[in-house]
Amino acid sequence: MTKKHITSSAVRITLICLVLLFAGCSASKSKLTADLPLQTKWILEDIDGTGVIDFAQSWIIFTKDGNVTGSGGCNRFNGSYTLKNNTLEVGPLASTRMACTDAVGSQEFKFLQALDQSLNVRTENGLLFMEGNGGSLRFSTQ
Repeated sequence: MTKKHITSSAVRITLICLVLLFAGCSASKSKLTADLPLQTKWILEDIDGTGVIDFAQSWIIFTKDGNVTGSGGCNRFNGSYTLKNNTLEVGPLASTRMACTDAVGSQEFKFLQALDQSLNVRTENGLLFMEGNGGSLRFSTQ
């Protein structure tokens, strides 16, 4: 082998490795961005501007591996999520089926119904906002 042939082969191998590296990065699903802390317990503070029942704490946690877990105030839920261009898709969700009081059950239904749609997400002053056609949610950290 000549020196020119070895150099040409090394360049080809390097280019192939770079292409494979970038292809692998672009194929992965995006998760919540760095400005939305993962592994953080987000406490529901408001649904559609009406507040929430304080003693029935609803919350949600997003993990770095694309899973979501939380409580609607009465029942626990878990599932998956994806985020692309600040649009959050949650679900499908699995949930326990405990009986709830009317008020707590109604709040939980609104919370889970809001999560069952495409949501625009943003953070502002330490708060997490999720907004969509079926409702808006505001969270704070614990």
